[in-house]
Amino acid sequence: MADRRSVSRPKERRRLRRADRLRGIHMISRTSAGVATLALAAALSLSACGDSKGNAENPAPKSVAQAAGNEATQEKMNLYIDAFNALIDDHWGVSKYFGDYQKLDIPNASATANLYFPENISHLERAIAKLKEGRALNGGNQGKKADEAADKLIPQLEALLAQWQALDPYFESRAYRDDGLAKAKAAHAAQTQAYQGSVASIEQLDVALTEYQRASNAAKMEAMRKGGHAAEASLLDAMQKADLFTNAVMEDNKAEADAQLPAMEAAIAKLREEQAKMPADNSNKSYLSSIADNLSGMVGAYRDFKQSNSDSYRESVVDRYNSAIGNMNRVELPA
Repeated sequence: MADRRSVSRPKERRRLRRADRLRGIHMISRTSAGVATLALAAALSLSACGDSKGNAENPAPKSVAQAAGNEATQEKMNLYIDAFNALIDDHWGVSKYFGDYQKLDIPNASATANLYFPENISHLERAIAKLKEGRALNGGNQGKKADEAADKLIPQLEALLAQWQALDPYFESRAYRDDGLAKAKAAHAAQTQAYQGSVASIEQLDVALTEYQRASNAAKMEAMRKGGHAAEASLLDAMQKADLFTNAVMEDNKAEADAQLPAMEAAIAKLREEQAKMPADNSNKSYLSSIADNLSGMVGAYRDFKQSNSDSYRESVVDRYNSAIGNMNRVELPA
């Protein structure tokens, strides 16, 4: 989901559309991937967290420390998720700009046309800076896969940034009219390669963050339940199930989404039940109600999608999920 506190974040989804990750329990968001939709791995789907004994198929969750790592590990992952969410942003993300760049059709474009080069240099610089800041922290074994993904992603993004920095003044000053787009056409292959490499490497980071997030959040839910925070645990359980559900919807895997739907609706019902028990003065109470409504709307949008097969309803599934993430960013979760 989107933004974080000291816990690890949920992710927002990216597919047709993505969400952002949360602070506090960071989740990954989803967004329109435009030209190249990124496949989000369904790694480490959550086991039934109420069973602390576990079994062969659903092992007992690790401790929070084992799953989430120490403070430095969690800060590392928070920085990675911040960067990830910036890179998949609906308006300023890499895939969005890749789609806009492809529409220019540089190999066939005319120098007499008004061409506007798609870029957001400062936004990309900030995302790269967060990746580097996260990479500099010692994340232990829990951060190893994300570090490996960051090591592949950073050079790709820097190559893309270099292309933007070289070509933006060229297009802005209309210098392409003087050379008949020669510079842009000469750079087209490298620009496309930088985009494709960045998109693929963002996907690898997504996989690593998803695996970390689901393992650590399973442990956190168990700790919340044991600590008497049933409502917050139910919230996290519902959001984790929503993460998996929206993944199936974005992959247009209706059979998988249908299989997950009963558990999804049961989790929403449990969230509403626990939210109703909260004291009226609990600052989280209204947010949990809003999140339950967001998730019910997500399910409703899915049923509309099944009936109509319209992508607008499929995107509504992600919009509702992302709204839930936005509300979850406001929830104060127990340490």
